[in-house]
Amino acid sequence: MIFLDSSILIAHANKRDQAHNSAITIVKEIDEDKYGSYVITDYVFDETLTTILSQTRDLQLAVETGKRLLESAVLIHTDPKIFSNAFDRFRKQGKHDLSFTDCSILEVCKANGITRLATFDNALKEESGLDIVD
Repeated sequence: MIFLDSSILIAHANKRDQAHNSAITIVKEIDEDKYGSYVITDYVFDETLTTILSQTRDLQLAVETGKRLLESAVLIHTDPKIFSNAFDRFRKQGKHDLSFTDCSILEVCKANGITRLATFDNALKEESGLDIVD
């Protein structure tokens, strides 16, 4: 099982993203079942679609990305305990580099025993303590 950060999903969808080719490779590996099923949260879903629309101004691309994610990803909804733990992590962080969504990702991984994370986010890589795919 692998958690996909929005940075991978956005780069995969946006052909102009500098990490597009790397994201294509990672998604291909996921499609080939190299890592097992992939997981996102409702926050990552939101962040991905919002950023794709903002960067590309292509609603259809954002909608198609959302449909693919809903059809193939394990979607975990952020429950009150994860939310509370994520907020504690967010407010106690030392470097101030992690977004609230990043903190929620780490708490979801911790709560669900997910040990692998696909991300291009350097701060998230450093703080995660997980096996990184990038």
